[in-house]
Amino acid sequence: MTMRRRPLSATLFAVLALVAISVSGVGLAVAAAPVATTTAATDVTATTATLNGEVEPNQEDTTYRFEYGTTTAYGTQTPVQGPIGGNPKRKVDANVTGLAPRTTYHYRVIATNPSGTVFGADMTFTTPAAGAPGANSLTIKASPTRVTFGRSTTISGQLTGTGNAGVEVTLEANPHPFTGGFKATNSKTTTSATGTYSFAVTPALNTRYRVSAKTRPPVTSAEVTVNVRVRVSFRLSDRTPAVGQRVRFSGIVTPGHDGRIARIQRRTSTGRWATVARATLRAATPVNGVARSRYAKRLRIRRSGTYRVRVTPGDGDHVLGTSVRRRARVHS
Repeated sequence: MTMRRRPLSATLFAVLALVAISVSGVGLAVAAAPVATTTAATDVTATTATLNGEVEPNQEDTTYRFEYGTTTAYGTQTPVQGPIGGNPKRKVDANVTGLAPRTTYHYRVIATNPSGTVFGADMTFTTPAAGAPGANSLTIKASPTRVTFGRSTTISGQLTGTGNAGVEVTLEANPHPFTGGFKATNSKTTTSATGTYSFAVTPALNTRYRVSAKTRPPVTSAEVTVNVRVRVSFRLSDRTPAVGQRVRFSGIVTPGHDGRIARIQRRTSTGRWATVARATLRAATPVNGVARSRYAKRLRIRRSGTYRVRVTPGDGDHVLGTSVRRRARVHS
């Protein structure tokens, strides 16, 4: 008996249909231009510093470098490093030397992949004076350097040199857009017997800090930047939906950034996060004078999965915020 062959066009159609079914309702990760975030410089001395940043490759091999100089024209760049790949955010850095003492430097990180080149925000640091024997110097650090809106960080350091105990230290701040210069805050403290000090602060937006000490002559620390994430809440209308049921994803973003996009993401089998939907932020009722935004989106859920929501403000006053993770368990 002769068997009839199935037409090739029918076979191809069946394969494509199976592929469509397998990915139905799930957004696939797509290669895109990288994300570049400049972070605070560390290990700043009179002539050296470490420039820091974060880079998200977005599924493509990505190289990075830093530009720095005494103005926003920069003028000097570090060697190109990389490539780095994948999707997760990576911390990157570069050491620079030959700096001038008592000088403010601008710098930023730059990331490049086949989909484009992205420039991180401009940041600054100030080198201290070249130390003489017995001269005072003042260190500073923030822990953590990135906080969610409404949470605090600790600014601390040490005054070294002669007469470093019991000295008044004043915290100074320069909040975004960083054009107003440093202003003394109401936060003052006195160094310990070993010259240490600390302050607890709750910045409302990205802020640069430094401290000054009443030594003779007065001494000022380098700068440290604390970035503030937007706070993103996340709610599922049903955590145990039936197969194919529409579920409402919603939440609040604080402070508000109306018009920006909330990216709803699902964790893939490889542990990466793929954006499956986007929702525009709309105005919500302020609380205690703080503006808020809301988002909402209905998605048809066909299989169990873990979700999160991310919001990138994109205007420099705050940084990317990520919600808690929520699990949707689908039942038949």
